[in-house]
Amino acid sequence: MIGWKLFLHSVSMVQRNVPQLMRIFLVPALIVLAIAYLAIGGLLGDIGLQARGFDGNMFFSVLWRIVGLWLVIGLIGTWTVVAWHRYILLEEHPRGWLPALHKAEVGNYILGLIKLLFIAILFYGVLAFIGSALVQSIGMVGRYLLLAVGALITIFMYRFALILPAAALGKPIGVSESLALTTGAFGTLFVLGLCLFGLQLVAELILFLVADAVLIAIVLDIAFSVVLAILNISALTTLYGYYVEKRPI
Repeated sequence: MIGWKLFLHSVSMVQRNVPQLMRIFLVPALIVLAIAYLAIGGLLGDIGLQARGFDGNMFFSVLWRIVGLWLVIGLIGTWTVVAWHRYILLEEHPRGWLPALHKAEVGNYILGLIKLLFIAILFYGVLAFIGSALVQSIGMVGRYLLLAVGALITIFMYRFALILPAAALGKPIGVSESLALTTGAFGTLFVLGLCLFGLQLVAELILFLVADAVLIAIVLDIAFSVVLAILNISALTTLYGYYVEKRPI
């Protein structure tokens, strides 16, 4: 089953490359934590002052700082993801503890993310419009049907997502080309998505079981979030290698 093989290959990709993974992600992650810590500390102080009396200027100042914080985190995250794609697919090894910054590729990657965001808004917007009528007409059955269709749309989005690693490599492809390259791959993508979702459920179950041990739960939550994020990025890298570069698995 190709979907299962792609999943195992993605897991193996992470396991085989832990040292390089640390070199690509560790220091940028620490930078993000430091920026977030400093920014949130200042924001909490401003919010406390805001609570004592409404100040329109301070409100917008806090709002823009929150937006700025998320933009910085997004840029740093994209930088590391591009470096990971390039390491796996181009064997571009990290030098030192900071990955190389490829400005054009990072910019194109962000544009690709924006394209996918608009596509997702279109699909889920239509689903929400139709789904509200379904829920009103057939109740819980409509709700379950809505969830099922939403899950299928999420799987289908993988067919568009090849534009991201392509942008990271400096070999951009369009949405239509990504669709053409993955023609007939829905079943494979469904199995891959099911495996990734299964891991997410396992992580949620473990967190539920240790919920009373707050510190352990927090540490595990962060660890699971990081591992699952990297695994999803690796799955996307694997899909590009398999469908675009025709690599064996």
